Formats: sequence, structure tokens, C-alpha cells
Amino acid sequence: MAKVKVKRKTTANKKSYLTANQFKDLKTTVQNTTYTLTREMLNRLLSPQDDIEKACNYPSTLTINDYRNIYNRYGLAKRVVHIWPDECWQSSPTVYESEGPEITPFEKAWEELNTKFSLFTYLHRADVLSGIGAYGGILLGVNDGAKPDKPVSGFEESNGKKKEHELIYVQVYDESLLKIEDIEKNMQNSRYSYPKAYSVQISEGGLKAGDRVEQRVHWSRIVHLADNRESSEIVGVSRLQMVYNYLSDAKKVAGGSGEMFWKGGFPGYTFELSPEAAELGAEMDTESIKEQMLLWATGTQRWLALQGVTAKSLDPQLSDPTGHLDIQLRLIAISMGVPYRVLLGSEEGKLASTQDKRTWNSRVTRRQNNYCTPMIIRPFIDHLIMIGCLPEPKQYTVVWPDLNVSTEDEIAKVALNRTDSFSKYVAGGVDVLVPPRKYFTEVHKMSEEVADAILKEQEKYETIFEPEGEICPLLLAEAVIS
Repeated sequence: MAKVKVKRKTTANKKSYLTANQFKDLKTTVQNTTYTLTREMLNRLLSPQDDIEKACNYPSTLTINDYRNIYNRYGLAKRVVHIWPDECWQSSPTVYESEGPEITPFEKAWEELNTKFSLFTYLHRADVLSGIGAYGGILLGVNDGAKPDKPVSGFEESNGKKKEHELIYVQVYDESLLKIEDIEKNMQNSRYSYPKAYSVQISEGGLKAGDRVEQRVHWSRIVHLADNRESSEIVGVSRLQMVYNYLSDAKKVAGGSGEMFWKGGFPGYTFELSPEAAELGAEMDTESIKEQMLLWATGTQRWLALQGVTAKSLDPQLSDPTGHLDIQLRLIAISMGVPYRVLLGSEEGKLASTQDKRTWNSRVTRRQNNYCTPMIIRPFIDHLIMIGCLPEPKQYTVVWPDLNVSTEDEIAKVALNRTDSFSKYVAGGVDVLVPPRKYFTEVHKMSEEVADAILKEQEKYETIFEPEGEICPLLLAEAVIS
């Protein structure tokens, strides 16, 4: 049982006094301290140096290690890096040299490589990893017999047929594992300012940092990638940079809410001496109270035995973090140009309207055509051609699947709406006001060929199914499908 220890009060009190010089020194110290504190407070209020960045503890500079760490440890940061590549590479494009039925040597070789390595999977990974930092790269392994720090054998030969090589492996690296060692400084060179050599941290099969070895690699063996390019063609801007502060704030809210519940869900207790014990000069026996609380918190005992002490529960301090986190997520979505529902995931995205979906698909298509094709696929294929892993075509085309292809549910819904519209058109005699051909082309936006085909077929069946001069419902049903 927790008890109180009684300690009698002493009646003898020693008094001490300051000398005149000591009092003067103390007074001067207090005045100087007061002046210093007042000045610091005014500086904090008026000085522009203490801005919001410092107050919120935002880092003034960011390195690839900062980006890599938050990418590895924070799922929201990973979502920021992945969302554009995942949406763009959800379906693989088609690469062909000729639209004819005959398969060209280039198309055959590309199909064999793609089947062997699943190349679009590597391109997707490269798109992801190159967005963590300022750039990334794809290491191409060829059986040319030369060391990695040497050019691929024969790729610089301008006369005669290029040497053919076999692609034996593909590896993808982000900026933290791929360092630019040297760049082309000759302004007359077509590769001016481009990397000449890299230092690659190659894994030897282990997962630890010490399991990687540093290897110098010639540029002819690496396809260089950089997203969000501005004034440089070599380095871009990390996808995490513009939302780093918002990610930090979201992390504070999420982490703070967990800590708040951990501490506020069990707020604790205060222990107070009874007035009678306090008047007698009693002291609290903290050891016995600690023993009782330990039995209550960690064991099956659900009671406390206290003598001369009153236990009072503290009020829990909990608040809903949803609104604070929602603001950060919306700021991230706005900064990235991504719809809020899309940022949250596909489940939430299903609630978006058809118009929202098409708007988002148009943005994804624009990135596919303006970045993925010219900055990832073509440099990759051109590099394979340059080092002799693919035959050189006259030209080749990259075509992405249409993201706005209607689903079965959408087709059925459109068919139902059209059928209802055609039925009301026929039953209401609207053809007197709007001729059928005009109705098809202007209202339903059919092509003139389709409208003419419907009317031509109508002439064949009007004597069988309908009185002369009226539109056959069967033909209108066929028009729904077309």
C-alpha cells in the first residue's frame, strides 16, 4: 500500500543578506539581461532573417541522400515519385518500322529483345528511379570483350558495317548510385556538356551498402535519363523537390497524431497529498506509488491502494488530424498537377467523373508523347542501334494505346442513351422538324458516311417494316452500335 512519510518541519531558518556591492552587481546583471531579452524579442518580430522556412524547420538545401532517404522510408514520397511513371506505363507502347504485314529485321530483333528482357519493365523502372534525384541511367551489358570503362567495341566506326553485339543484361540506377565522373568540355563536339564517364555502384548480390563495388563505366554503355529538365539537358529537378516541405509537414501530422494518441490515449494521473497530511509536513512515498502503478499498468491488478494520497486522472488531449493532413495532400496534388483523387489511389479515383478521367488521361498522354517517347524510348532504342545490339531501320514509330477506349459498361450506357434518343425521335415525329440525315450528323455527331449508310439501308427496309416515309427502328438500333 502506498503511504506518506511524515517529516517534521524545522523551526530554525537561516537568513542571508547581500552586501551593497553584491546588490549593485545583481541589479546591473538583471538590467543587462532584460535589455538583451527585449532586443532579441524585437529582432524575432522585425528581422526578415527568421522566416517561415526556419520556423517550420525546412532544410535550406537538399541532396540526393535526402531524397533517397525520404523515398525509402515514407510511402507518400514514394507515391509522389511513382505516380506519373505508373500512369504512363500502365500499358506498353508498340514499336514498329513499317505498317505493312512483312516483319522487318529491326522489328524481329526488337521483339526478340523485348521478349527476352521485358524491356518496357526496365524503362518503367528507369522512369521511376530517374525521378528520385536529378537524373538516372540504364546500364547496358554487351559481350564486346572490352572493359566497362572503355567504349563499346566498334560503335565509333563511321566506315563500313557496325560491329554487332549481344545484349546480355540491363540494370537501372538512380543518382545516388550513378555519379557523373567526367563531361565533354569541347564546345565543337556534338556531345558537349554530356557525360563521358560514370562511377557506378554495382551490386554484387548483397543488400548491404558494403556489398556494392564502384566501377568506372564509359558513357557508351549507359543511357542517360533526366526528368523535369530546365536549363540543362543532363540534370533535371527531383520530383520530390517542389513538394518536400509539404511531405515534411504531412510527416509531422502523421507522426504527431500517432504520438498524440500514444501519450493522450493514456494521459496519466496526478497524486496529491490530503490536506491533513500536508499540514503535518508529510512527504509522498513515490516508491510505493510507483510499485502500485506498475502492478496496475502491466499486470492484472485493476485497483490502487493509496493512503493519504488522492489519484486524479488527467484529461486526454486528442484532436482529429484529418483536416491538417488533407491540406498537405491537396497542396502536393496541386504542385504535381495531379487530381486529388488520383493521388489518393485508384479506389478513390473511381469516384471521379468521366470528364475528370478524360482530362487526366490527356495529361498522361501528353507526357507519354512529350517525354516517355522522345526522352526514354527513343534514346534507349537509338543507343542499342549505336552499339550494335539492334539493326538500323530506315525509321521507326512508337505508338501508345488510347487511354480513352470505352469500357463495356461505358459502351452499354452510350447504347442505352442512343436507343432512348432514337425512340423518342421516331415516336415524336421530330423528323418533320429535323431531317434524319441532319439529326444523325448534328445531334449524334455521326460521320456523313455512317448517316448515308443508315439512310440507304432504310430505303431497303421501309416497305417491309414501316410505312413509307418513316425511319425503321431496326436500322436505328444498328446505328447505336456504329
